[in-house]
Formats: sequence, structure tokens, C-alpha cells
Amino acid sequence: MVELARAQCRSCGMPVSWFARACPHCHASNQPNPVATSIALLAVILIAGAVALGVKFFHAGEGPRTAAPPAPAGGSTADDTAEFGWIVKAMAECEEEAKQKLDTLHFLIVPVTATGHPLPGWSPVPISDVGASAKLLTSTDALIGLRNGALELYQKPVTFVISDPASKTIYKWKPVVGVAALGTKESSFEKIRLGFELPDVAGDIEWGPTIAVSKGTCYWINPLVLAPTRSG
Repeated sequence: MVELARAQCRSCGMPVSWFARACPHCHASNQPNPVATSIALLAVILIAGAVALGVKFFHAGEGPRTAAPPAPAGGSTADDTAEFGWIVKAMAECEEEAKQKLDTLHFLIVPVTATGHPLPGWSPVPISDVGASAKLLTSTDALIGLRNGALELYQKPVTFVISDPASKTIYKWKPVVGVAALGTKESSFEKIRLGFELPDVAGDIEWGPTIAVSKGTCYWINPLVLAPTRSG
């Protein structure tokens, strides 16, 4: 079983998000910590770029709520203005919403793919495989790869899927292109298995790790979609 974006409280030892202001169990302060500090530094660097593309919001049983990307300034292109600070902002907003809406399970999905451009000194270590078609990256590696051109946002439809290991019930959202903040009121799970439908690279659900569920956390899921492996 894989833990995503989790730490331990320095006071009581219970699981807590790196980005929580305080432990939800004993209410001891959880700041500062090294991961939050690193993301804060990334935010300072990234937020200088224009907020671009916008986050697409899907909730089980509801239609999408989308934000249109801002128009590039004169003489620039969308690529010039997409500095990905908006993803850091989306992470923070999703984490804050998760703390306020404890009856909902929250995810931020950031699908990426390799551009083929090398980035010397950067060698991401995947968290887990997702079938044979993707790998899960840490948020830090995904942001570094995007910011430096080694990765780009995956621009084909992706369907996020979770399975309850206890009941074997499968829940899925509508297909989405790009970054998506997803939520479900089905939040009573103790564990869930993560999966994706990737029509361009796989014919069925590609399953990833099983993770423990903790209320008050936004789970940042960063699948690196690999080159197509299907024949014909």
C-alpha cells in the first residue's frame, strides 16, 4: 500500500498532510516542514508566470466547472505564459477545501507526459506503476519536469477511477483533458485503489497502488503517461 503526500505528526505520530497547518488528531502545529518549505519556494518562483490554462473541476454526478485560460500578452504565446504557478495555487486551494469539507474525498489530478527534452541532474523516482501505461510521480518531480520542459501536460482525455477494495465497487469520473480537481461524497473508505482509463494508450482500466484514506487531505495524483503500447 502506498502513501501519497503524507507525513507523521511530530507530537503524536499520527498521519498528517505535509501541508496541514496543524495535526487533525492532536492539533499540534505541523509547520514549518521541509516539503511545505520546498513548495513555498517553488511557488515564489512559479507564481511570477501568468496564471494559465485554468483548472477543470469535476464532481461525481455533476457537470464540469471550468476556468478559461487568460489570453497571452501581445507578442507572447500560451507556452511563454504557462509557468505552472497556477498548479501550485490549485494544490493549495484543494488542500484548503479538503480541510473544510471533511465529508468529501478530494483529488487533484495532474497528468503529464515526457517531451523528450533532457534535464541534466533530474532523475525522478516514480512512486508506483499504473499498469503498463503510466507511472505516478511526486508533485515535486512533476512541477520540476513541467517548469523545465522535460514534461508537458497530457492533452488527451483521461478518466480517473477508484476502487473500494472492501466492496470491489468501482467509481469513476467523466473524462477530462488537463488538470482536474475531483471530489466525491463517497468518503467512508478506509483504503482505495487508484486507476485510470487512458484510451490512447490502453484498452482497459490501468490500476495503480492502493492507498490509505485520511479525511481533510487533498490527494495529489501525478500520472506520467507513457508512450502507446497497444498494437493495431
